[in-house]
Order: sequence, then C-alpha cells, then structure tokens
Amino acid sequence: MRLPTWAMVSGAALIGLALGLAFTEAYGGYTEKGVLAGTAITARWAFPFFIAAWSASSLAKLWPGGWRTALLRRRRAIGLAFAANHFVHLGFVVVAVSQFGQTRPLFVWLLGGGAYVMIALMALTSNNAAQRWLGLARWKLLHATGGWWVLVIFANSYVSRIPIKPALAIPAVALIVLALGLRIAAALKGRVRAQAA
Repeated sequence: MRLPTWAMVSGAALIGLALGLAFTEAYGGYTEKGVLAGTAITARWAFPFFIAAWSASSLAKLWPGGWRTALLRRRRAIGLAFAANHFVHLGFVVVAVSQFGQTRPLFVWLLGGGAYVMIALMALTSNNAAQRWLGLARWKLLHATGGWWVLVIFANSYVSRIPIKPALAIPAVALIVLALGLRIAAALKGRVRAQAA
C-alpha cells in the first residue's frame, strides 16, 4: 500500500520535530546548548530527504526499474518531506537567534535566507497545476536552481565541519560527492543517447 503524500510529509516533519525536541531536552533543555542541539539534529534529519529527492532522476536514468523508478515516482513527496523538515529546522534556528542571540555573518543569512525562499517556492510549485502555469522550462529552471542552491548550502556546512566532527561530516560529504557523480553520469548518458539518435 502506497503511503499518501500528506502522510509522508507530515509524518517526516513530526519525527523531525520530535527529534529536535528530544535533543533539546537531552542537551540541557530550553538553553542555548539545548536549542542548538535541536537545530543541528533537525538539519541532519532533513539532509537524507534532500539527497534522495535530488538523486532520484539520476538513479532512474542510469539504472531504470526497481527501487530507482519507485524512488523517482515518489520524488515529489520526498522533496516535500524535505521542505517540511527544513522548515522545522528553521523554527529551531529562529528560537536560537531570537532567544539566545545566536549570530552569523551577513552572507550566511543571505545565502541561508535565499535557500529558504527557494525551498518554499519549490514546495509551492510541486504540483501539476503550478507546472502547467509556469511552463515546463521555467518550472525546471526554478527547481534546478533551488536544488543546486540547497546542495551548496549543505556542502558548505558539512565540509566546514570535517575538522571538528569528521565522523559526522565525512559520510555526509561522501553522499554529496556521490550525488554529484550520479548527476554527471546521468547527464553524460543522456548526451550519448542524444548523439546516437
């Protein structure tokens, strides 16, 4: 039985919220350290949803059939689950900033804020009606730009953590590199097919 999109999205977000609250409590409760722990785990929980959605078309193009095609069919639901989870993460960020004075350089706010705008736009247009309204070319451009933007944010976040938390950061960076490799291989396969036609 196929899980409805609304159930997948709300279930993933509720688990993310529960994780965030549990880590907040485990690391000191409603304190700066506790909220930052909640912030960190919610970002980590959202990351695999993003990688799965971003890699789905590449996997299905390289190895059609089986779980790869099933993943591609559910890509919209997985992407929406990522968006919902990342907005849970944003809630923890807002608490950290507003209640505990967490600050970041201006460019971090601009890049991160821009990523949230893109995530919101992608989520709002993840339906057939929006795709028809925008037109396929503009819809693809929006989702491609947003996907790359979010990938760069995650890559920067995890690469910068390699010296501090290598056990966490190195596997995440490896997943990002793998996703990039799949994207390049799929593009090359498509080009070869186009030239052969």
